[in-house]
Amino acid sequence: MSSNQQGVETAAAEVNGTRLYYEARGTGPALLFLHGFTLDHRMWNQQTEQLAKTHKVFSYDARGFGRSDLPTTETYRHYEDAAALCDHLGLRRVVVIGHSIGAHQMLELALSRPDLVAGWVGICTSGLAGIPFTDDLTKMFGDVRQAAREKSIEAAKAIWGRCGWFAPARELAPVAAELDRMLGEYSGWHWTHDNPAKGLEPTAAERLVDLRAPALIITGGRDLPYNHAQRDALRAQIEGASVLDLPRASHMANMEEPDAVNRAITEFARKVIE
Repeated sequence: MSSNQQGVETAAAEVNGTRLYYEARGTGPALLFLHGFTLDHRMWNQQTEQLAKTHKVFSYDARGFGRSDLPTTETYRHYEDAAALCDHLGLRRVVVIGHSIGAHQMLELALSRPDLVAGWVGICTSGLAGIPFTDDLTKMFGDVRQAAREKSIEAAKAIWGRCGWFAPARELAPVAAELDRMLGEYSGWHWTHDNPAKGLEPTAAERLVDLRAPALIITGGRDLPYNHAQRDALRAQIEGASVLDLPRASHMANMEEPDAVNRAITEFARKVIE
């Protein structure tokens, strides 16, 4: 592990048959952040820098993203990677925070490892079973995959980068620049390969009533209807869940409204692990 002048520790953990890049900073109760699809640990910069003042903050790149290893042909599960990373880091009670599909993967971790997860924060959650993608999203996925395989990864990124999950956030120039930076460095592997990743069985959607960890659901008022349906399902089935709706934010709520998200996470973490 190495440290830079800002006190950020960087390392790669050999866990669960792969190599996961992570960063750590601060001291105190533990927080673990997981990014959304095609993004990486940098999407949390405005969270990790601020929250490290009172917490030990970890952010990492999921298998296939950022500086972590690409998948092979072997079956894997993101929530098992996350659990293995926590074990590697010696974490015992941690608040896990995820964005979009990363929120779903952290939900799977919370359901499968109640001994480890002290609280779950889902930001603009995606991937909950039983809530189908809308027709426009399904078409967009097909167009991206076709472009990647028949034209180029860059052609696919041009379609993906303009989709409804990112378009409103691009109205903020700093957010647009950071999104472009992360997307520009994304490998495109998931568009040109069949991903052997598997999910929790039974699915998280079927087990929401069994969630033992306290939950905080954060959504953007300008996010897609698909994600609002996710929020409603989570809110209806997770007893006692706290909800923060940010009317001006869209799918990248933590980057668009960092102060509000940081305050919510801080207050939530104080209740469940401090």
